[in-house]
Amino acid sequence: MSNMRSAKSTIARRLILYIILFSSFITLVTTAIQLYRDYNTDLNLIYSELEQIEGVHLDSLAAALWASNRELLQTSIDGILEIRDMQYVEVRDDEQVWASSGKNIEENTIRHRYPMTHRHRNKDINIGNLTVVVSLNGVYQRLIDKVWVILISNAIKTFLVATFIYFLFYRLVAKHLSRISQFAETDDPLSKDGTLTLDRTTKRYDEFDILVDSINDMHNRLHEQITEANHQKQHLAQTLNSIGDAVITTDAEGRITRMNPVAEQLTGWSLQDAQGKPVKIVFPIVHATTHEAIENPIDKVLATGETVYLSNHTTLIAKDGAKYQIADSAAPIRANHDSDIQGMVLVFNDVTEKYHLRETAAKNSQRLAYAQRMAHIGNWDLNLVTGKLEWSDEIYRIFEVNPEKFAASYDAFLDAIHPDDREKVRNAYTESVKNKTPYNIEHRLRMPDGRIKHVLERCKTFYDDKGNPIHSAGTVQDITEKTHLEETLRRTQKMDALGKLTGGIAHDYNNMLGIILGYTELLENELNDQPRPATYARRIQHAAKRGTKLTQKLLAFSRHKGSDAEVVNINTLLREEQHMLEKTLTARIQLTLNLADNLWPVWLDNNDLEDTIVNMCINAMHAMKTGGELTFRTSNEKLDKNDARVLSLAAGDYVLLSITDTGIGMDETIKDKIFDPFYTTKGEGGTGLGLSQVYGFVARSNGAIKVYSEPGHGSRFALYFPRSRQTHTEIQTSTTDNVHCLGGSETLLVVDDELALLELAQNILTTQGYRVLTADDGEQALTVLETESVDLVISDVIMPNMDGYQLAAKVRQRYPHIKLQMVSGFSDDRHDGMTDDALHQNMLYKPYTSHTLLTHVRSRLNETKSESCKPASPDKGNPTILVMDDEENARELFTLNLKMLGYDTLLACNGDEAIAHYQQALENGKTINAAILDLSIPGGMEGKEVAKKIRTLAPHARLIVASGHSEGPEMTRYEDYGFNGALEKNFNREKLKQVLEQVLATT
Repeated sequence: MSNMRSAKSTIARRLILYIILFSSFITLVTTAIQLYRDYNTDLNLIYSELEQIEGVHLDSLAAALWASNRELLQTSIDGILEIRDMQYVEVRDDEQVWASSGKNIEENTIRHRYPMTHRHRNKDINIGNLTVVVSLNGVYQRLIDKVWVILISNAIKTFLVATFIYFLFYRLVAKHLSRISQFAETDDPLSKDGTLTLDRTTKRYDEFDILVDSINDMHNRLHEQITEANHQKQHLAQTLNSIGDAVITTDAEGRITRMNPVAEQLTGWSLQDAQGKPVKIVFPIVHATTHEAIENPIDKVLATGETVYLSNHTTLIAKDGAKYQIADSAAPIRANHDSDIQGMVLVFNDVTEKYHLRETAAKNSQRLAYAQRMAHIGNWDLNLVTGKLEWSDEIYRIFEVNPEKFAASYDAFLDAIHPDDREKVRNAYTESVKNKTPYNIEHRLRMPDGRIKHVLERCKTFYDDKGNPIHSAGTVQDITEKTHLEETLRRTQKMDALGKLTGGIAHDYNNMLGIILGYTELLENELNDQPRPATYARRIQHAAKRGTKLTQKLLAFSRHKGSDAEVVNINTLLREEQHMLEKTLTARIQLTLNLADNLWPVWLDNNDLEDTIVNMCINAMHAMKTGGELTFRTSNEKLDKNDARVLSLAAGDYVLLSITDTGIGMDETIKDKIFDPFYTTKGEGGTGLGLSQVYGFVARSNGAIKVYSEPGHGSRFALYFPRSRQTHTEIQTSTTDNVHCLGGSETLLVVDDELALLELAQNILTTQGYRVLTADDGEQALTVLETESVDLVISDVIMPNMDGYQLAAKVRQRYPHIKLQMVSGFSDDRHDGMTDDALHQNMLYKPYTSHTLLTHVRSRLNETKSESCKPASPDKGNPTILVMDDEENARELFTLNLKMLGYDTLLACNGDEAIAHYQQALENGKTINAAILDLSIPGGMEGKEVAKKIRTLAPHARLIVASGHSEGPEMTRYEDYGFNGALEKNFNREKLKQVLEQVLATT
């Protein structure tokens, strides 16, 4: 109340102050004007008096000066000085002052000088000067006196007027304003009882009556609006509290104004604690995956004025540290569309359960996609009503098309099918839909680059109540790898069977040819003095050597024939054989050599390579009956994982020998069969063995062969051979050592079941001074060793009862100082695991000449004990490898390769069998040196799970993961999944050997 009165008194004082100030201002202005006029009047008066002095006194003073009357001059000057404001008067000539009166000052004066002349003889003569000085101090003093009079009188007048006005204002205005202020302060608008009235005597209706009526009306309307606002506020609070989502509102600066109970629960803040705080403090959010802070939506809303939505990966950190997955939006609060932002409303809800469901669904989808990728199986769905076809990602990968650029459709699917299979697939699907039977078919796909893939397709069609087909769902499985494995296995089995057949025949031929060659060589030495019989012996020997080459060709089908491999430069061989090849091709076919510079060396059998080149030339010549061009091209190639996998090779450096002809070409059917033994397109003129031998040679060389051909467009054979890091000087074997003396006196034991060969060897060795003992089987040989001191045992490999490998093992065990030389016409795979590198590399092959036999014997005898008497380990046996794979073909290929590398195998088709093998081995005290575990076993334990269980049985077990894909994390980071190594299932024997040696070398 006092504040209101003080405020109203202040208004009165301010009014009086303004009146006084204005009155003072007016007084000063009028006073200044009046003083200015008075000042000008005084100045004009002074100038008038100066003019009067000139007109009245100047002539008399000039006459007195001419007469030199000083008294008269002084009297006249004193009269002038009596004039108001005169300060000083002086008369002088050029020589002296004649008269002066007053005080001469310099400041605030007006100085005027009058020349004095006298007319004498009609001529004006200048006789002096009259100087008059007027002081302005009197003028100033009079003005000051007048100012004080004006100011004081005006001040009294102003005070009286202001006092009257103040009293009048209070009576007429201030008193009523005070009453209005009191009413506004004390009467609550929420109450309708208060009415404003003024204590006034006048009955006239004036402005105060209008003001009072307006205030009373405003009071009533304000009361109604506040009541309505309270109702709306209560309704808004009830609405916010009833919303299932969390709601937070802020002011324009982002400070919280309201929160509903759901928001309080999720944030952990009460409205009382959160009110007025920045929303960033109460509502901290982070990314659900990275846990990095996310920009709060309040900033963007207040900056842009647009509604903001957060992503589905937003986590709210509550006050107590609890985490909630939320979905939210933030929008600005405006009075209307064009007005300024007054605040923000943030709406969010708890989607933690939905988020986890989405995460689970995403992980399941990812697992499904990964499983499909691992199994090479994709799924599709065809709407038969709309024709819309949907593919999974794996089908896009199988078809090698970009889903962003390729629209899946049934017609597009048919276009990707190999033209020869297209009608078959269309008819099979049509029959399946028509007969309501499952759809199951294998067919081929043709890739954009011309490659062929094999797929297995399954499908089921669904029908409506009327029996009309509505949609089909199915799968497509890429079985290219499986098809190639089956083809490789089939071809391997064929070549293996043929090798055993031809090898068995060749063994008997070699025994007979060995006898013929040996005795003809002895006979030739005995017939030096009889030319004709010696000529017959040489012809017999020549025929026997031709028979030897024939058996070598037969033995080429056996992968177990000892290889005469060496470092070879293919360019050098082609240049050396160019003339011979041109003769073979005849003049109608042009031979072109396009050879790369600095070609890498390769490690292979030079003779086999010559046979391969000749075979290829002959086949090309038959394909170009009317002439053409045959091109040999060489190049160095670096194969990455993808390129190598297509060729079933390990990634690395290779030498490519490409042989291209311009002949008639081949279709797919012929291409699939050209490497089969005895398959020929030449009718009676062909044997069907040429390309089979080529295939076997390339396989033995750890290489690969690829055929590219189309009917009418010629053929190209691409032969890949691994690069050799050795040089010619590094390749040395005991059989090529320089042996200057072939004879000796050591005791030798020759063991062979072929008596003719036994006698032949005895004769050859005896003639060179050796003491030779013989035995026709292994048991007899051991009996001889019990009583005789022997330096070297020469044993045939294939013998009844106890073969040469078994005999060698027993000799090494009982007589480690005795050296061994193995002899064979053919070596099968029954005891590959018992051979070592020394015996295998120094094998003496039948038929042999006497020089070859003597060279091998002398070389073995010349070896140091450390080289020849390497102790055998028959007690340990072969290392045992456990192979787990659900594919029978894969298990068989692993078995064949492992046997060739000298390993025994245990086979398991699933995880339970593999674990059972390990348990049984541990119980029986046997050792499983390593296990190769297939990564994916449909319907059973995967390789990772099997590895974990084996680790519980044998913590130090050596485990290798095997898969058809090298990109998976289990293959690239196999240590993280409990494996010691990783092996891609391309069945490359060299790679298998490398991985096994690496794993078995670990401790």
